[in-house]
Amino acid sequence: MSGIPDLAAVEAMDATDPLRAMRDRFILPEGVIYLDGNSLGAASHAVFGELQQAATQEWARDLIRAWNTAGWFEMPIELGDQLGRLIGAAAGQTVVCDTTSTNIYKVLHAAMEMRPGRSAIVAEGDSFPTDLYIAEGVASTRDGVLLRLAGVDAPTIEELIDENVAVVLVNHVNYKSGELRDMAALTRRAHAAGALIVWDLCHTAGALPVELDQANADFAVGCTYKYLNGGPGAPAFIYAAQRHHGDISQPLSGWW
Repeated sequence: MSGIPDLAAVEAMDATDPLRAMRDRFILPEGVIYLDGNSLGAASHAVFGELQQAATQEWARDLIRAWNTAGWFEMPIELGDQLGRLIGAAAGQTVVCDTTSTNIYKVLHAAMEMRPGRSAIVAEGDSFPTDLYIAEGVASTRDGVLLRLAGVDAPTIEELIDENVAVVLVNHVNYKSGELRDMAALTRRAHAAGALIVWDLCHTAGALPVELDQANADFAVGCTYKYLNGGPGAPAFIYAAQRHHGDISQPLSGWW
């Protein structure tokens, strides 16, 4: 097939799509072809019953008891373990919490602490804006730390990774071009230089296969309102490889 297929060809492909039945689980206006799930996933029919129960039973009826009766205390970890199955992470490494920006801040600071004496963060010059904002902010709060950008300071991200780099922050998929990074290969390149790596999964979690453990990734972050259809305001998630749990210093310590 070459060029843009006509409507008949598209309908024929849709009729044989093994995921076609999933369409009926979601609510979309009649006649709308929605191609913006990369920004906000569609609402499912099932979600409204869950919202109603959380509001009228767990919150309104159980009040503070709902932390225990509804499992709110354990929910970030339990949801993290469920989500972990979609990103190739064994249980106990993923937590649903905060926002993508906050989680990037936490893992970059943690990675810098784990690599004392190193003075560089590497990221992509055409990265998703929030990644760059947070990376710039983290670098500005640490004396002598520089942010190196692929496409600005060197043509490729691999060329920027050396013995001075503490951490590499990279998107699994480039949100502009759709380029899919080889997670295992780039992780090996970072580790060969002694650096840690953080993968931003916002544009792959729920859409493409992800294998964090298999790739030997160090950290990952992502959101749940795009391809995971969590809805506006849905929390993000954070992954930290089990082997690092004894060495991580939480930069935003608090009661919760």
